Amino acid sequence: MFEQPGEASTRASAFGRLTAIMAAVGTGWILVTMALICADVIGRFGFNSPILGVPEMLQFSIVGIVFLQLPQTLRMGGLTRSDVLIGTLQRRIPKLGYAMQLVYDLVGAVLSVIVVITTWPLMLRAFANSEFYGSTGVVQIPTGPLKGIIIAGCVMMAIQFLINAWQDIRATMAGRPVGTP
Repeated sequence: MFEQPGEASTRASAFGRLTAIMAAVGTGWILVTMALICADVIGRFGFNSPILGVPEMLQFSIVGIVFLQLPQTLRMGGLTRSDVLIGTLQRRIPKLGYAMQLVYDLVGAVLSVIVVITTWPLMLRAFANSEFYGSTGVVQIPTGPLKGIIIAGCVMMAIQFLINAWQDIRATMAGRPVGTP
C-alpha cells in the first residue's frame, strides 16, 4: 500500500480514531451552532425576542470547531496548500520533492508546538482567574475550556505533522512514496 504524506492510513490507529472523534465533535458543534442561529433568527424576526449571547457564542464556537477539526483535516491530506511546486517535484525529482514536504511538515510541527507553549499559560490563568468572555449580566462564557481545545488541537496537529515527517523521511530515502510504518 502506497500513500502520500498527509494521507491517513487505511489501518485504524488509536491516534486516527481520536482525530476522527475530535472532528465528529466539531461537526456536532456545527449542527448545534446552526440550530442556535436559526432559533435566534426566528426569535429575532418572528417574535422580536433574540436569544441573548448568540454572537458571543458564535465567535467562541468558530475557534473551537476549527481546532477540533484541524488534526483530522491534516491527517486526511485536506489542509489547504498549493501542491503545484511540491507535487511537480515529487513526480520529477522525487527526493527533492519529498525533502521539501519534510520541511513543510517540520515547520508545521514547530508552529503547532509554539501555539501550545504560548497558549498553556493563558489557559492556566483563565482557569485560575475564572476568566469569561461576553457581557457581564447578559452572557458569560468561560475562556479556559476554549484554550484547552486550542491546546488539544495543536498537540494533535504536531503529532500528525511528525507522523507525516516520518513518512517524508522514508519517501525521501526511497525516492518514492512509501506505506505507513
